[in-house]
Amino acid sequence: QTICNSQLPYTWNGQSITQAGTFTATLKAVSGCDSVATLNLTVSQNITSTTDETICNAQLPYNWNGQSLTQAGTFTATLKASSGCDSVATLNLTVNQNLTSTTDQTICNAQLPYSWNGQNIIQTGTYTATLTAASGCDSVATLNLTVNPNTTSTTNTSICNAQLPYNWNGQSLTQGGTFTATLKAASGCDSIATLNLAV
Repeated sequence: QTICNSQLPYTWNGQSITQAGTFTATLKAVSGCDSVATLNLTVSQNITSTTDETICNAQLPYNWNGQSLTQAGTFTATLKASSGCDSVATLNLTVNQNLTSTTDQTICNAQLPYSWNGQNIIQTGTYTATLTAASGCDSVATLNLTVNPNTTSTTNTSICNAQLPYNWNGQSLTQGGTFTATLKAASGCDSIATLNLAV
């Protein structure tokens, strides 16, 4: 006789058997003589298995052996093995969270378009990109982009002819007119200065 571990103790001819082995019982036959019965008892042990599984947060709920799992943890399921006995499966589930990062970036207008994670950005704003982290899970990157505009200034100046040449922002001007100079502002961005010079 083969039984499962969960069927112990096994009752046979008035005996309560708690383990595998060979057992005998002396009984009385119909004729009144002894009848010796022998039991060869085999006890099949429960089968156990353990699985370590790592998934991404986006894969929740995770279906396993009829269970819908919504978080990390250790879970068990009692199944039937081919022997008909219990098979206890254990799942150690790890859930990797999405990674997030935020970058604050300030650039000059002359640096547009700004290339970031495959995007060509042309103005100030908040942008996101969904990437794949080393774990294989989503990594959501956020960019807060500030675009400093070019600064401009205009100066109207009148001079006498005797004041020529007139020096302005590294230029030696010999006549009246409108002149421009591209300088660097305190922000590091272009500052366009315009001079309207009347002689």
